[in-house]
Amino acid sequence: MKIFIFAVFFAVFAAGCASSSGSGNGIVHAPPLSDPATMARRADELAKVLEPCRVRGLAFRPETLADSHFASPADFLALVREFGFNRLYVYLASPESLELPQLDELFVEAGKEGMPVEAVLPESCYVIGRRGNFILRNFVSGGTTLEEMLAHLREFEADHESFRFSGVTVLAEPHLFTSANPRRPKNLVFAWSDKTFGPGLDNDRIMRATLQKLSAFGAELGSTPFTVAMPDFYEELVQEGKLSCGSVADFSAAAPKIMIRNAGNKPTEAVEVVRNELNAAKPGSLLVSITLAEHTSVTAGSLRRRNWADFIRSLDYAIGQWKQYPAFDGVVLGPFSRIETLHQEK
Repeated sequence: MKIFIFAVFFAVFAAGCASSSGSGNGIVHAPPLSDPATMARRADELAKVLEPCRVRGLAFRPETLADSHFASPADFLALVREFGFNRLYVYLASPESLELPQLDELFVEAGKEGMPVEAVLPESCYVIGRRGNFILRNFVSGGTTLEEMLAHLREFEADHESFRFSGVTVLAEPHLFTSANPRRPKNLVFAWSDKTFGPGLDNDRIMRATLQKLSAFGAELGSTPFTVAMPDFYEELVQEGKLSCGSVADFSAAAPKIMIRNAGNKPTEAVEVVRNELNAAKPGSLLVSITLAEHTSVTAGSLRRRNWADFIRSLDYAIGQWKQYPAFDGVVLGPFSRIETLHQEK
């Protein structure tokens, strides 16, 4: 059941693997229906809820930002700070994402203001590079590898001397390499399936190859902080003996910081689905990523949000529970467009 719910959750990000040349002008945003005083109060409410978290990350795809945000990066960052966020997590689905008009101006302004910007790279959007191991060599197909994308990040930094990415996060997604996935590497001899669980079977081999790849990629990052984001069901698969690897401990060997992509809908579910991970992680090493539901009717895969008050109550409850675990270090909340819509609604 947890895997099915996460599949719904992943749909939020899956579309981003295709390159986009837009700058947000095709996105329809809700008009500012609330009065300024109400919006100011709401921003303060969110900031207070996030305050107990050391890391208060805002996640977004640059393609979904409104033109007005690109037109005035300083105003956009001021709003981000009003909401209480202290770090940006920017989903980059391809090298073309870095070429979005005015994105460099936003990043440079963030650097000037001391707002950290972390590059988020979905594994399913980047092919696995060649290495000597037989299994890893079969993760090869046409497209950009993680290593090649890292080279693009370094080139971007070289072209903007005042800006440096504060970290790189890779979304671990081996469960997406099913035989039906059109983005599955063409030469991958294994395929994730409900029928291939068990030590040494396809799912286990794909997971092990992913862990090896992430360890190698982390080494190439050098001093750049590295985070691995994993779904909220891998830990249980390991505990149930369906996988021999893929636990929080295993991913922690590849990266010092772990992010759990929480697919809970109700606040109680959001707490429960990461309980095992919070118990297993090292102190101060775990972030919880929360995706806000696209519609009020959504009942699985992302945090519900009937209205602003419901969203704040749910988030406040969840953070209050997570804060009791020594491993908890903060949250990454998104997408920004949905937060902004709720903020503006009457």
